[in-house]
Amino acid sequence: MEEDSEVEKEKTLLLEKIKKPYSVVKPTKFCSSNKEITWDGLPGDKTCAGETLYKRAIVRGDAVAVGSSVLVEMDDSDDVSPIYFVEYMFENSDGRKMVHGRLMLRGLQTVLGTSANEREVFLTNDCLVFDLGDVKQTVVMDIRLTPWGYQHRKTNANNDKIDRARVEERRRRRLPLEYYCRSLYCPERGAFFCLSTNTMGLGSGVCQSCKMKETQKEKEIFKVNKSKTTFSLKGAEYSVKDFVYLRPHYFAADGKAMDTSKSRKNARLKPFVVCHLLEIKLSKSYKLADPESTKVKVRRFFRPDDISP
Repeated sequence: MEEDSEVEKEKTLLLEKIKKPYSVVKPTKFCSSNKEITWDGLPGDKTCAGETLYKRAIVRGDAVAVGSSVLVEMDDSDDVSPIYFVEYMFENSDGRKMVHGRLMLRGLQTVLGTSANEREVFLTNDCLVFDLGDVKQTVVMDIRLTPWGYQHRKTNANNDKIDRARVEERRRRRLPLEYYCRSLYCPERGAFFCLSTNTMGLGSGVCQSCKMKETQKEKEIFKVNKSKTTFSLKGAEYSVKDFVYLRPHYFAADGKAMDTSKSRKNARLKPFVVCHLLEIKLSKSYKLADPESTKVKVRRFFRPDDISP
């Protein structure tokens, strides 16, 4: 019994280690000479920062290409080496050969946990720029787009059967594990999405994930238009004459939401208040406006529960 408990304890510790988030990764610096890392092919276009782009490199004998996947060495040797999808490669102003990659999580590192296939990895929107010298080795990873629908079931089942047989054959021959990726994983949204293959690994110096983050960041900046009829807050746009929800404590006399519910079970719960946005008042110029200095004038709508005795 003691041995079983020890084994279970080791498994739990291993899972906790694997599930450790890699949103911030600090790669190690491999001691590699310039002869061990070379560009393979002619230089391409330049990034917006003026850095020269390349499509392929040779790292200690292994070919690393745009659109491929690599293992990146970590500072902590006990950690599982993360897998990165190569979006583009470039040489910076210091002559260092760099990679812009997107993190790929193993199934154990997602909400799927132990139910995930050990060969399936999931693309994320977490990006990292690292030195080509930090590449530990290349990874065989296949981008798969599985067709959905009843008419594809038989074909998909046959393909899965062939794939399983191929995996078993490679296992018998003790060949390295091959991975495949079918989905984009967004843990903050708790969802899996179809891959946008037409924007992946283009080697153009533009990362779709970073571009999307920049767009979202711009949307979250508080702005008021010149006519003072519209403002943007946390990615949403509000205009005069819109109907909005406000928290109930704004209308309480003592600053706390008063309870009018007859049920003790929901004694502390109050619904949001529906209001009509009438005017946007600024104490500063619209160019310098911020949430703290901006006020709104609204007309409140009462619910039946708010006015009933």
